[in-house]
Amino acid sequence: MTATGSKPAGKRFRSRAFASFGLLWSFLAAAVSGIVMYFRPEGSVAAWSGWSVLGLDKKSWEGVHTLIVVALMAFAVLHVILNWRALWGYLRRRASALSGAKTECLAATLIVVVLTAGAVLRWKPLWRLMDARAAIKQGALAVTVSPPSAEAAGMSLAELCRSVPVSVEDAMERLARAGWRVDDPSRSLEYLAASFGASPERLYRALAGR
Repeated sequence: MTATGSKPAGKRFRSRAFASFGLLWSFLAAAVSGIVMYFRPEGSVAAWSGWSVLGLDKKSWEGVHTLIVVALMAFAVLHVILNWRALWGYLRRRASALSGAKTECLAATLIVVVLTAGAVLRWKPLWRLMDARAAIKQGALAVTVSPPSAEAAGMSLAELCRSVPVSVEDAMERLARAGWRVDDPSRSLEYLAASFGASPERLYRALAGR
């Protein structure tokens, strides 16, 4: 029988369980968003290609990753605070055992030092990971036809026609044949693409005859 006015034991909010689950889920979410962020293209390329993953564009993924990492750090701090006595006692009990693991400690430390030095000094093949990231950032996986300029997505249809080159009338006719009827060539390619549910790159390929 429980005391009058007190909550049953099973109904209490358990802070340690909350911190543990929060740490687990935020870690998994940060890992997923981190992988997606690695493969994201640069901002103008993302806008040009209409890049998205699971329906979220570049800015949305950046927001998700930032907030999740903040949550991960907060849950980690909370977990340490709630379990400080247990953690400290465990470390004290394991101190003697850890003193006999000098080789393992040295190996782990060496790996971290080598990776850090490789990043700072740009050692090959360690830097190939960053080279691959640079290629992805420039649109290696997202773009079929590169934009004529970094600001191409924000340029009006009329402005783009001068860079192809093609007349505005011919461009509008080509887009119409592709199923996109344009009534106002002063609209930006990004605006037109959003209204058609396409990417600026797709519209550009059509008006350029590609």
